[in-house]
Amino acid sequence: MSDLKVLIIGAGLGGLTLAHALRGRGIDVAVFERDASPWDRPQGYRLHLDSDGLDALRAVLTAELRAVFEATAQRTEPFTTILGTDLSVVKRLPESGEHRNVDRATLRQILLAGMDDVVRFGWGLTCYESDETGVTAHFADGSTARGDVLVGADGIRSVVRDQHAPQCDTVDAGITAIYGRVAVPVAEPLTPAETLTDIFTIASDERKVFLGLGSVRFPVAPGEAARRHAPGISLRDQEDYVVCVVGGRHEHFDGVRDLGAHALRGAATDVLRAWPGRAAELVSRADPGSFFSVRMCTSVPAGLDAPANVTLLGDAIHAMTPTLGRGANIAMRDAALLGRALQSVVDGRIDLSLALADYEREELAGYGFSVVREAARIGEQRMGQKPLRG
Repeated sequence: MSDLKVLIIGAGLGGLTLAHALRGRGIDVAVFERDASPWDRPQGYRLHLDSDGLDALRAVLTAELRAVFEATAQRTEPFTTILGTDLSVVKRLPESGEHRNVDRATLRQILLAGMDDVVRFGWGLTCYESDETGVTAHFADGSTARGDVLVGADGIRSVVRDQHAPQCDTVDAGITAIYGRVAVPVAEPLTPAETLTDIFTIASDERKVFLGLGSVRFPVAPGEAARRHAPGISLRDQEDYVVCVVGGRHEHFDGVRDLGAHALRGAATDVLRAWPGRAAELVSRADPGSFFSVRMCTSVPAGLDAPANVTLLGDAIHAMTPTLGRGANIAMRDAALLGRALQSVVDGRIDLSLALADYEREELAGYGFSVVREAARIGEQRMGQKPLRG
């Protein structure tokens, strides 16, 4: 097949990484995102990137965008650090490979750079129709798009998965988390030095209520990095910060789903008041408008039917709780793998259905669901996550 038209549903990190991989190979691609803009809803702050995510980005980004990414990514010490409830260091757990802490919004802006002709916002998929000659995507406004293959990169509430693989379930992990941001000058005197240097620091109590802290420190301000390395793009400047995540079983966070940002800060502070030291003070001094809550979910490992011209990547098929910090990394690994598989179709080395089958076999049996299971195991130990069936 010399020509291939790929429709990607979802402009998250996995979908955009795939779009770069395909466009860099000269493959026709269009991305459809249901949100009206990249800023429609809170999607988290700090991301930890390991070798899977870093290798994928380096493979798909242009030299200019790679330079912007490297200039704005914090190079961390290779440790996850366990704290006591008084925020003293208990132990540092070594991690292999390269690691970066990055700001999710900045990374997404980098991935959106130069993609105005590819990414369409405000296109909510309702369903698709697949036949022997291709796939037609149907959107909420009545419009359609036609391609040779459709990729569901539309997250844990994937419309594509619901139609393509209804046997692949997602379940409530039993955990609520409240996220906020603390400015580095506020966090620095209240936390150990490792909070600003290591991949992540975390403390928990006998209830398995936890406080997670992860820094984002920009070696170069995003706007300045863009001016230096890719003058044609514009990035929003941000100050260095520490993300704070307060969470535990739902029973400890009754009613928070209906709270606004200021009240969420109060709820997160209150649940830590029994801790000695400065944990509650740290959260109470976070940016009051930065807080939002999430009820964590996880995929249940399951098999997929043999694909023809529809497939899935990232959270759409193997969503996981964030205990390992690997969700975005695995989604980007999927994207790089799928990009290579689709290139083999264009080159005539394999037909589409076999290429997708090989991709799904490696993605799911090779690594995806094993990471889901490991994240659930660690989550059960550290924060009372429900045991994962399957």
